[in-house]
Amino acid sequence: MLNAVAGDVESQPMCPQHPEREAVCTCVRCGRYACASCERDEGRCSECARLSALEVPDSRERAHRATVLQYVSAGTSLVGLLYELLLVPEFGNPLAAERLSRWGVLVLAMAVVVATQVTLLMWVHRVVRQLKALGADIGMSPARAVWMWLIPLLNWVKPYHVMRDIAEKLGGASFVASLPLQLWWAANVLARILEKAEAKLLVRETATADTTTRDVVGLLSSVCAVAAALLYVQLIKDLQTRLDRRREGIEEPEAPVAGDEAAAA
Repeated sequence: MLNAVAGDVESQPMCPQHPEREAVCTCVRCGRYACASCERDEGRCSECARLSALEVPDSRERAHRATVLQYVSAGTSLVGLLYELLLVPEFGNPLAAERLSRWGVLVLAMAVVVATQVTLLMWVHRVVRQLKALGADIGMSPARAVWMWLIPLLNWVKPYHVMRDIAEKLGGASFVASLPLQLWWAANVLARILEKAEAKLLVRETATADTTTRDVVGLLSSVCAVAAALLYVQLIKDLQTRLDRRREGIEEPEAPVAGDEAAAA
């Protein structure tokens, strides 16, 4: 530690959390030394950042609601899938009855989608807010992160980036690689494309519309929607579990920094 007498140095100040690492700053809140990996925003150490983050309500309840609604969404998509496989062939020629039933299924699905989206974005908002309090800012405010799902064109790309940044702040590149982020987003985008295509086919009023194409699109749309919902559940659970560990001060073992490896060599 540094003595009070200027220039009198017994040894380099070391980080109390990582005694093998040199400190690079002192925490403005508690005055303890902190190494580069323990330094957080606003000059705080990781422990003070964690304690400050505890003042922000956790997102466990919102995660639970979001996962429940994702399961409901998957169930609704399965209903649509069974409808395409079992009920549509029974209609025969009565086009009006078939169209009415299709619109009923579509309206039900849209209502579930809206409720699912609301609960998901409430969870995202709370997660980003907690990360900011923990000193792991993803580079945007909670409100801006939510808007990435709502702004046209941007919502085809940015939600993937938001989820990836959340995962990276919670567990690093190795944690990101362990999550099915790319598969989830591919299923999500494909489901949206097929859903729009199905809606366009449904609004055609002519009896000469290609019902075979419409049926195939409906089937694929339901399958992709189920896959996207189940992958959403996995991501929410994995991210929430890692966030809970961070709030409780239980962090995964950190890989040694380059300086430590060089010193060991």
